[in-house]
Amino acid sequence: MESITTGPFVMRSTCRYCQGTRMYIKHKCTECEGKGSTVQRKKVTIPVPAGIEDGQTVRMSVGNKELFVTFRVEKSDYFKRDGADVHTEADISVSQAILGGTIRIQGLYEDHTLQVMPGTSSHTKIRLSGKGMKKVNGYGHGDHYVTFKISVPKHLNNKQKALITAYAELEEDTPGQIMGVTYKTDGKSGEMPFAGSEAKTQGKYSDDDGVPGFLSKIKRAIFG
Repeated sequence: MESITTGPFVMRSTCRYCQGTRMYIKHKCTECEGKGSTVQRKKVTIPVPAGIEDGQTVRMSVGNKELFVTFRVEKSDYFKRDGADVHTEADISVSQAILGGTIRIQGLYEDHTLQVMPGTSSHTKIRLSGKGMKKVNGYGHGDHYVTFKISVPKHLNNKQKALITAYAELEEDTPGQIMGVTYKTDGKSGEMPFAGSEAKTQGKYSDDDGVPGFLSKIKRAIFG
C-alpha cells in the first residue's frame, strides 16, 4: 500500500510501482515490459476434420495450448450441401428423357455412371446412398442426390423440326395447343383443353398442305 499525507488527512492507495504485487522490477524487459510473456503472431498447421460445416467451431490442441477454431467453407458452384447430404443437377437430352440412356456425373470421391430410365420427367431426383459428406459427429456418410433437368434445344434444323411435328400429330395428351398443329373435334374447331383436366382427346393435323401421314413425314424429313 502507498500512504499519502495531506494535512490532517491520510490516504492509502495501491502502490503505483508494484501494483499491489509487492514486487517491483526496476529494469523492465524492453519486449515484454516485465510481464514475462509477449503476444506474437505465428502460423500453425491445423488438421481440417472431414465433413466440417461452414461456421462450425472445433476445439483443437496446438502445441501445449488449446484453440477454438471456426471454419469457413468455400461454396461450390456444382455441389449444394445440406448437412451431410449433397445435391447436384444433371442435364439430359429430350431423347434420353424419352428413350432412356446413361450419363456420367462428378461425385465427391469418384465419378458415377447413372441410368436414365425411359420416360424420365424433368426434376426427377435419385439418391446415391452413402456418397455424400462424412458425418463429423457420427459414423458413415450422407447421401448424394441428383436431380435430372431436361435440356430442351432452342434451335432445330428442318429435319429435326419435321420429326417433332410428325410426333406431335400423334400425341394424344397435349395440354393446350402446339404451334403448327391444328386441333379438330368431329370436324369442328374444338376449344383448347385445360392442362391437367379430364378433357377429351382431340385429333390433330398439320397446317401443311396435303396433310401428309406420319410415315410420309418421316421419309420426307430423312430423305428430303
